[in-house]
Amino acid sequence: MSRRPRLLLAALVVALATVTAVWVSIDRRPPESDHANHLERALRCHRALADGAPHPLQAILLESSFYPPLVPCLTGLFYFAAPVVPLTAQAVMVAFLALGVAAVFALGRRLVGVEAGLLAAFCFATAPFVVLSLTNFQLDLPLAAMVALTLHLLARAEGFARGPWCVALGAVLGLGMLTKPTFATYVLPAMGWSAWHAWRAPDRRRRLGLLVLALVIGAALALPWYGPRLVGLPMQALNRSFKQAAEAGQAEALTPAGLLFYPRVFLPQFGLLAAPLCAWGLWAVRREPGARAVLWLSALAPFVLYSLIQNKNLRYTLPILPAAALVAAVGVGSLGRRWTRRAIWCCLAAGALQVSMTAFALPPPVRTALFLTPLPISFPPSPADWQEDHVLDDLVRASGGKPARVAVVPNYNFFSVSNFRYEALRRRLPLEVTRGWSGPPLGIDFVILKTGSQGPSFTVAKAERLTKAFAEDPYLAAVFPVIGDYPLPDRSHGILRARRVPPVRDVTPAELARRLETLDEAALADYVRDVEGLRITLDYRPDAMREGLVDRIRVEARAATVGELRRENRAPLRVRDVRLDVERLLINPQRLLATGALEILDADALRIEALAITQADLDAFLRGQPAGTALAIALRDGWAHVTLRRFPASARVGLLPAAGDSPFSVTVEDAELAGLRVPHVLVEWVVRHFDPTPRLRGLPVPVSLAAIRIRTGRVEVGSPAR
Repeated sequence: MSRRPRLLLAALVVALATVTAVWVSIDRRPPESDHANHLERALRCHRALADGAPHPLQAILLESSFYPPLVPCLTGLFYFAAPVVPLTAQAVMVAFLALGVAAVFALGRRLVGVEAGLLAAFCFATAPFVVLSLTNFQLDLPLAAMVALTLHLLARAEGFARGPWCVALGAVLGLGMLTKPTFATYVLPAMGWSAWHAWRAPDRRRRLGLLVLALVIGAALALPWYGPRLVGLPMQALNRSFKQAAEAGQAEALTPAGLLFYPRVFLPQFGLLAAPLCAWGLWAVRREPGARAVLWLSALAPFVLYSLIQNKNLRYTLPILPAAALVAAVGVGSLGRRWTRRAIWCCLAAGALQVSMTAFALPPPVRTALFLTPLPISFPPSPADWQEDHVLDDLVRASGGKPARVAVVPNYNFFSVSNFRYEALRRRLPLEVTRGWSGPPLGIDFVILKTGSQGPSFTVAKAERLTKAFAEDPYLAAVFPVIGDYPLPDRSHGILRARRVPPVRDVTPAELARRLETLDEAALADYVRDVEGLRITLDYRPDAMREGLVDRIRVEARAATVGELRRENRAPLRVRDVRLDVERLLINPQRLLATGALEILDADALRIEALAITQADLDAFLRGQPAGTALAIALRDGWAHVTLRRFPASARVGLLPAAGDSPFSVTVEDAELAGLRVPHVLVEWVVRHFDPTPRLRGLPVPVSLAAIRIRTGRVEVGSPAR
């Protein structure tokens, strides 16, 4: 077995690549959730480079707020040599598998011998969840490969005693962090152990210098992406670890159900024999002084860490499997020569069997209440057609090939916004694909619905509400008639609706205009209250007015309270001396006539010509915001002076004219921290991270403002009355 290790490893990777190719050739399901999102980022990276974008590197670095660009952009580069098809993306996963297999073998050979290294590489490659990961474009298999490579280089560095290997380690540390932010949690325990050995060595100054060099190299590679995210990323990680898990209904942290999750899925995840051999190997590895600390720390520390957080997912423990495979190989080697040979052959047979069971459900996996998933995990391919292409073809025909906004209401795995958004991007369709809406369907041209299951229970509230609205609200259904019906593999139906406002015939355009001009406050109750001196004037064409289209509408008011009035923890803002113009306003005329309610369907542009906010109104607004109580804002001539209440920090903030797609931009001067002036470079970094104006880009309706001025005790837009 150990005479030609490279040939054996190559044969193993080729066999699994063949399995992957066969699986992909059969499966017709669209990529789901994160799978589709990562594919979308890979395609955007490819096009940023291929289409000659003005600042491709900047576009790549800003593509995602949480996921680094290494794996998507490697795939994007691969798209220059191969077509944008599922097999191309999965070939990248196979390449990372090959890297992981080679790294596990090399580490095992160095720590416990060639035979153990080969067995560990086999156990890792044939682990059911690794095989499953070959059929999905996720970051966790590449992450596992980078973890294995890091552990190998850490062993070669010999406690940071060997300079060239420390340099290579630093490069891989940086690339690992650019694979996924959680990379550090898998390698820090072993890094800490090696650093401890370096500290205790006679030449510790040199070794610690090489450790610092490795860290500097890694930081230099990772910081261009992590730098703008250093403040927000920890909060995102915390929310993913606990808040989002609670919203998904997962068991609370430190409860029996939470603590037992990973032990109960480890056998289906790792393998029929590999998992029990790993459990035995944790005891047997004590006899390997050169390997035990690294393997214990690399296998157990992350396992315990991820057992303690509330968010549970098998992807989070996949990067532990390289160390677990080595532990299992040590366990096999400790059985004695006679039993070791038998155990190796049993592992080979079990590995081949579980690859077939995982990839093709041949034979079908076993289901038992003891484990939370089938034994082993199985995800066979399906040739079923989810009609994605047919829906998009009908969309393009119905829109005449013009840009359109499409709301995808369901969140079903194979029929969701992520599926349609990626496929529309891949086909270069002029479609903006969004989720379902809250409030009126503002700016929505088409709606995709689904009968039956809407997706995971914790995500379907909005989908069920909108589906029910189309069934029970005749005025909504009338302006979005059905133009397509598609039978789906789960025996439900996909439904395509297009915005087609039917003209009203039973009233004159003048009467419809009068109703609009004399709207009372109740018609805008979701967003406006306490209106004083409201005046509405219209410019319209009679035929267009019958279809709810107003060429231009001007709204004026002495004062009004505006905001998302039905949302909790969202204080409204009192504004004064308001004057705004809306171009080509589209409303639902039937709803206005029948109920008096104003349902805005679309608008070409919103222009705020005049508006004023007083200091008292701004203070009241801040007191009602979750984050507003932490700061004070004083309006003085030309600047808003911002001071943190619980921290010695302050700055002057100014408002500038529109920049790009935002209606205005922010500038910061004279920032101080504990009485010390903050360098301008750092101020710019903070502004880029916390600037709220990017959130105003891509609004359903383009918004513009007249000139903004800050006066003492007052913010003015345009020339409001004083």
